[in-house]
Amino acid sequence: MNAFNQLDLRQRYNVIVFITLAIAGCLLVLCLTLAFENYANDYTNYYWQEHTGIFAHSVEYSVTLGAKTKSEAIANSFAADKNVLKAAIYTNQHALLANSGKNVDCTTSKQTFTQPFVAEASNHWCFYAPIYQDIPTGGYEQKSANSLPPLFLGYVELVVSKTKLRTLLHQILAVSGLVVFVFLALIFHGVRRFSGTFTQPLVDIIKILDSFAHGNPGGRVAFSGSSELTAMGITFNDMLSRIEENERILEQKIADRTSELKIALENSEAANQYKTQIVATVSHEMKTPLHIIQNCLAASLDALPDTAENELMREFHQRALMRATDLNDLINNILLQGKLEAKSVAVKLMPLDMLPLMQACADKITPYLKRKNNKLKILGKECSIVSDAELLSHIINNLLNNACKFTVDGEITLDWWLDESGLKIQVTDTGCGIPAKFHDKIFESFWQVDMSMGRKYGGTGLGLTVTKQFVELLGGDISVVSSERKGSVFSVKIPESMFR
Repeated sequence: MNAFNQLDLRQRYNVIVFITLAIAGCLLVLCLTLAFENYANDYTNYYWQEHTGIFAHSVEYSVTLGAKTKSEAIANSFAADKNVLKAAIYTNQHALLANSGKNVDCTTSKQTFTQPFVAEASNHWCFYAPIYQDIPTGGYEQKSANSLPPLFLGYVELVVSKTKLRTLLHQILAVSGLVVFVFLALIFHGVRRFSGTFTQPLVDIIKILDSFAHGNPGGRVAFSGSSELTAMGITFNDMLSRIEENERILEQKIADRTSELKIALENSEAANQYKTQIVATVSHEMKTPLHIIQNCLAASLDALPDTAENELMREFHQRALMRATDLNDLINNILLQGKLEAKSVAVKLMPLDMLPLMQACADKITPYLKRKNNKLKILGKECSIVSDAELLSHIINNLLNNACKFTVDGEITLDWWLDESGLKIQVTDTGCGIPAKFHDKIFESFWQVDMSMGRKYGGTGLGLTVTKQFVELLGGDISVVSSERKGSVFSVKIPESMFR
């Protein structure tokens, strides 16, 4: 089968036609042989049965007279035929009267010989015919009803060889086989030659397509013959030309589009870099006076006596200081986003105690908790890890600030633990929650659920974006489970490999 699959279309067609013709030829020779054999057997039986009847009629008078010499002479004349192996004459008592030829025994189950019959052996036939006195002309028919029945005198036996018949059949088989072979060979040659008219164009088309598929365009077919084949060749060549032209146009469009995209990407990168530089410059310039304002407000607040007369002034100072702190956090997130986009944030691993770090983050958010009248519950226990303290602090601070921002008169839970897969951090709040359709968008830059200018909650929309990027820098991932008006649960997973 593998060798057959390696042949081309024309060769496969020729092989199939050859096998089909060979099978048809064998069946034809077999049918002819069987037909000739049946016909020869029937004809031979009929001929020798008639010849045996003539033999019986010839010896009628010699048997009637009991002339043994005359009977032997007649038997010898019939045995002279080269196909006759034995010619014998028997009386009605089954006694041998005359015999000529070879001593060939014929086995038959017949007990009476009053009717002609034949017994067949593997190499010969044994024909028998009765001898009657006064047999009417034309055969062995009975006489009329008012006549006396013929007198049964005996019977003759004629043994005929099958050799000549078999030789004839073999000759017929050989000649018919040769004729069929020559006839089928001529048919195969004609079909093979004629099939090339149809299969060769297909072979040429396959070669051209294979060459085209391997990146070698330009090939064409040249069909000759009927007008249909010529038209097919012209159509196929036109199709190849159109494909090559379309491919050339497509490649040109791709090249032009790629060039346009490259220019656009370069412009975008330049604009992004310029934007990052502007944002960093502006943010840096804002932080300098902001730090002065924070320091002045803190110093002024410390200088005001904690008395009833100064309570209102101290409250104003505290609010201004908190707003300045919020503005400083927003500017820090913008600066961090710029560093992350520039990929200039490096991870610095060091041994850390989680409880002091978490407590420091909780202390930092205390004023914000008081302003929103929220409670913070810390559930984690002391554990040691190897990580980046600054990145972890940013992650925790942003999650706590985000939870406090959207929670009023509620509860915020900070929990962490170590397991076989690594460090798990979980921040839970009882705030307004996040609709399920926005879960994938809250980590996008500058995105908020309410994007209007008059929105209830402020911010730049960078807190969760920066948090996610910091988590990914540590090789972890962050997820959220939330529903509207039922609070949110932010989970951070940092793999164990970061602690080794």
